[in-house]
Amino acid sequence: MWRPRRGHQPLDQLEKGVLDDTAPLAGLLRHALIIGGHASSHPLRQWALDELNGYARTDAEIPDYRRVPAPIQADSTSPAWQRKGQRISVLQLPEMARDVIKEEVPIPWGVGHLESLIARTPPDEHVRVDLRGGAELLVLMNAKYCQRGITIEALYWSISVSALHDIVDQVRTRLTQFVAELRSAMPAGSRVPTPEQVHRAVQSINITAGDNSPVTVTAPVAYAETGATAGVTATAAAGRWWRRRR
Repeated sequence: MWRPRRGHQPLDQLEKGVLDDTAPLAGLLRHALIIGGHASSHPLRQWALDELNGYARTDAEIPDYRRVPAPIQADSTSPAWQRKGQRISVLQLPEMARDVIKEEVPIPWGVGHLESLIARTPPDEHVRVDLRGGAELLVLMNAKYCQRGITIEALYWSISVSALHDIVDQVRTRLTQFVAELRSAMPAGSRVPTPEQVHRAVQSINITAGDNSPVTVTAPVAYAETGATAGVTATAAAGRWWRRRR
């Protein structure tokens, strides 16, 4: 087992950081990554890397705490009016998308991006996330409404800043629980955990992907802040839900 100098042990640094709400999560996850590396703990390393880099791997499964409720909204225009942020029902989407598009969205971004997004988004404003396959949905919906002079300009989920706060808090809580479990397994006066102790601590907490039908991210999720319009790369994501049509 590695023997860092006194005061520089990753576990000591991690324990100090999780008790400081101002400490950036990215730094804490890097300490967890080092601990997982020395203990040869693949689950801990992979979880820390996914939280740092985002869940963008083809086989990445987003944990349940990163799936947040979000209403579906639309921006639309007609000769008589212009509407922004109008909430719509899933039933107003094309039928083929209704069993796939829900009022819930997986958040794949790394914790550094999440914290930055939280910091620069006013508390009373929401973050827009484009619907998967949004470009195709717009074509179908505009074909339906064009005779009434209505144009749908954007379809997106609207995510509250508090929901993003909850994700960050969940990550910090899991790191805190990991430290607590690890300390409880270490003998009094010991400062460096054994690989076996790390493995047991990892198994005792839920830091893996959720068990309730986890979402697999196959393409980046586009977003826009403070009322802007998000761009979307729809090809890969849309192809997946079109193929899942029942």
